[in-house]
Amino acid sequence: MSFTEIENNIETLSQQVSNASTAAREGDVFDVTDLPKVTDFLCGEIGKLSPSDRAKISTKLLSLIEELDNLTITIGSSLEKVKVEMKETTTHNRAARAYTSANTTGKK
Repeated sequence: MSFTEIENNIETLSQQVSNASTAAREGDVFDVTDLPKVTDFLCGEIGKLSPSDRAKISTKLLSLIEELDNLTITIGSSLEKVKVEMKETTTHNRAARAYTSANTTGKK
């Protein structure tokens, strides 16, 4: 893979990560299943570049790493919110069933 192709792939990946982060913050569904495969492939290709070419894209790579870290944090936060909501819903449903059960068993 050429330097230009790698550079373009980094920019494309950066945009995908940005879109995923935006979706996660807004509570939308997004697919990140390909991110590990794409990043692994890119890392392998970057490793094949000359040191001078790697230096040329180092700023973009550091930015991408930061974006990936932020996405991880955002996803973790979103998952925590979902866990809390699920627990609250479960508690509410149990209370509603108990209330309904208590009111229907006394009536005949």
